[in-house]
Amino acid sequence: MPKPPEPNFQAMKRLVGELRHRKLVIGVVLLLGLVISAVQPVVLHMTERVIDELRRGQMSPYLKQTPLFIVLIFVVSGFAKYFHNSIRRVLGEEVLVNLRSRLFQKYLNAPIPHLDNQRSGGIMGSFQNDLSLISQGLETMTMALKEPFTFIGLMATAFYCDVWLTLATLITIPLVVVLFSWSGAAMKKYSAKSLVQFSDLLVVVSDALVGSRVVKAFHMEDRLRQKFEVVQARYLHNMKRSIQVQEIATPAVEFVGSLIIAGVILYGAYRVETGGMTAGKLVAFMIAIGLAQMPIKTLNNSWLKLKGAEAAAERVYELLDGPEETTPRMPKKISFRDRIVFENVGIVLGEREAVRGVSFEVPYGKRIGLVGESGSGKTTLLNSLLRFNDITSGRVLIDGVDLRDLALVDLRGLTAYVTQETFLFNDSIYENIRFGRPGATQKEIERAAHLAHCTDFISRCHLGFHTEVGERGVRLSGGERQRIAIARAFLKAAPILLLDEATSNLDSHSEGVVQEALEALMEGRTSLIVAHRLSTVARADEILVFSHGKLVEQGRHQDLVQSRGKYFGLIQKQRETGSLSL
Repeated sequence: MPKPPEPNFQAMKRLVGELRHRKLVIGVVLLLGLVISAVQPVVLHMTERVIDELRRGQMSPYLKQTPLFIVLIFVVSGFAKYFHNSIRRVLGEEVLVNLRSRLFQKYLNAPIPHLDNQRSGGIMGSFQNDLSLISQGLETMTMALKEPFTFIGLMATAFYCDVWLTLATLITIPLVVVLFSWSGAAMKKYSAKSLVQFSDLLVVVSDALVGSRVVKAFHMEDRLRQKFEVVQARYLHNMKRSIQVQEIATPAVEFVGSLIIAGVILYGAYRVETGGMTAGKLVAFMIAIGLAQMPIKTLNNSWLKLKGAEAAAERVYELLDGPEETTPRMPKKISFRDRIVFENVGIVLGEREAVRGVSFEVPYGKRIGLVGESGSGKTTLLNSLLRFNDITSGRVLIDGVDLRDLALVDLRGLTAYVTQETFLFNDSIYENIRFGRPGATQKEIERAAHLAHCTDFISRCHLGFHTEVGERGVRLSGGERQRIAIARAFLKAAPILLLDEATSNLDSHSEGVVQEALEALMEGRTSLIVAHRLSTVARADEILVFSHGKLVEQGRHQDLVQSRGKYFGLIQKQRETGSLSL
């Protein structure tokens, strides 16, 4: 299990920095907090006067005016609380929305290798738990801004009532500071652990949902249930410790407060009896000291939530500081007309050398087949054309221009990509095709669907083009999903076509229909075709044979068969298994 993040106070600074563009709003929140904080000291002062006036046994003008003043004070306080709470909560949501947008944008801009190394549960955990903790932290932080003023106001009232008695109560402050420090450190530690463990939970849930068919086919329900319960038990154990830390802090503060109140009663009664203090001042002092515990408790709870938010912020900022796809500052412009050239290309993925010293050319309008055993580097080379993974050595030229000198949007605008694992969005058939070119007209979309042989199954759908395909296209068959992907490529009308095992997961009937659609799609385009079924590439203009990341043979189908090399060996294997039909 990943270790919790190390302490990093920069995260809290950056979290506070999220508010730097809202200084005016923070100023208004502070001003309103001052108004709210002034209410208790003012009411305490009035209470002292009322008690002393009542002891005189007469209805003075002050007593007559006090009810009106109290109503006015609480009307003003009510308006101040409404605007204070509304503004600070909206402020917290605005910061949260900004962080959520930046996180989502970061995922969209992250390189494919970086995303491959991320756990989906960790990513979803950042959107759910991490941002939730940050929201609580920001809300409690803006709420707690008024608490120091409330405490200062109450202590000022206490000083007014009796200086020495107040100084005696302040001796306990170091004890409260130690309590804050201990509980805050423990809270951050447990929050960091719980965030990681919650991500682990989401990973198990995601695996169970995405792989539901495999789970049921292999009777994996009990194994996944046990795994879920083990991870959840760890999460619950950690949350228990976190709750214990939170809940012990408040009674501890209250215990310290009870010692203060006990001492005040004993000493205060003596002061009143000896005439050193009026009864009104003693009552006001006791109320002030009692109420002063509330901002301390609020600050302690806020501190604990802030430490949880700090742990979450460290994870969020670690993601926000992650790598992004790079594009040159002054990208070159090309329109593909000549050839693609791979010059001594090498690609390292993690610690594995996936491609080594590969060189070949793809003339405009030609069909090039890439074959070889699994793991031989075919798909890796295809991905390098889209810069899903960058080449480590050598270079790839498109019409003489290094593809790293092209803007990503321009480079990917030159290519259409169809893979064996077709991904459809949880939207209508129409919208899934329109992703190929968002500005396309309805007529163009319908024509693309017709060219991709989609019209027959779309016409059988109750809502036609407006039929929802479900998550990842689960409401359609594999062949239907593949034809929608081909329609999307038709609509994009890119000059370079990349096909990665586009027919490998289909039954014979679906493969035939999809192959017809692919033949139409490849017409007039430069095509690179990765295939395990050698019959798919037999009619290619040239076939490249890969083994262990190296290009070991190249030529036309008939020539490679006659040379009886690696390609001939692959054909023999497929004939023996009955998977080859040439």
